[in-house]
Amino acid sequence: MQDLINNKKFLFFGGKGGVGKTTMASSTAVWLADQGYDTLVVATDPTVSLSAIFEQQIGETEVTRIKEVKNLCGLNINPKKASGVFQARLNHMVDELTGMFGKEVMSTPCAEEMAAFDQFVSYLNSDEHDIIVFDTAPTGHTLRELSMPFDWANYISRQLQNRLVLGKLLNIKVGGDTLDNLNIEQKRYENAIKILADTKTTLFTLVLLAENLPIEETARAIENLSQLKINVPALIINEIIPTEVLKGNWFLEKRRSTQDRYLDIIGKRFKDLYKKEVPLFETDITGIENMRKIGKILYG
Repeated sequence: MQDLINNKKFLFFGGKGGVGKTTMASSTAVWLADQGYDTLVVATDPTVSLSAIFEQQIGETEVTRIKEVKNLCGLNINPKKASGVFQARLNHMVDELTGMFGKEVMSTPCAEEMAAFDQFVSYLNSDEHDIIVFDTAPTGHTLRELSMPFDWANYISRQLQNRLVLGKLLNIKVGGDTLDNLNIEQKRYENAIKILADTKTTLFTLVLLAENLPIEETARAIENLSQLKINVPALIINEIIPTEVLKGNWFLEKRRSTQDRYLDIIGKRFKDLYKKEVPLFETDITGIENMRKIGKILYG
């Protein structure tokens, strides 16, 4: 996989919940930092904390230096905390929006996801680090985050345009700065999608297990991401039982036989994608040394 990540600025790891995205993203970040790259690993999954795998507290709105790895920082985006940052940054617009159609626009059920995505976008536009590795939310959640900000920005813009027209008819001045600022926000999101779709700077890797449901989820994710013009060139197939541990154990042999059947399906169904197998470890993957083991398997 080393050739795939060469010269990439943004590396994304996604997939069904529980397949090992955090492990692969974190191990990749450690490997890159060990190669001398100034690396940031960002978790956008509200249900998973990088703190557990790195065995240290990692910030939710500000990046945190990883103690045991030179060149590596982490950020665990908390949608509730991000929402505060997001609303504070847009307060100057919210005041005008409130007068037009109430505060409800900033208290919708998806406001936290929009806030998390907004914080995520800020790192896509940052030159502070050589490489940024994103541990994304489970695929369906990620796709909602990718598409929702555009819907929100378009909705607000339409509302403002309508009020500008109405204001002219009634000879009432409606703040134009708010519309300008929202257009800027919309352009930020559009630029983010361009970055995500740029295969020269961005690599999307989906993580899955050799099981039916993760395979189906992966196929749907590839199709849905393609609608956003985002290409997925690589898969990591996690938790493959090593053949050398079978030793006549009927349970492990049966489980490995099932995995082999699904590996064959993965090979045929995703024949044009690069595929990397990662073995099942005897322990949880926490701590820097275990992540270095994974990084060596992935990248040499």
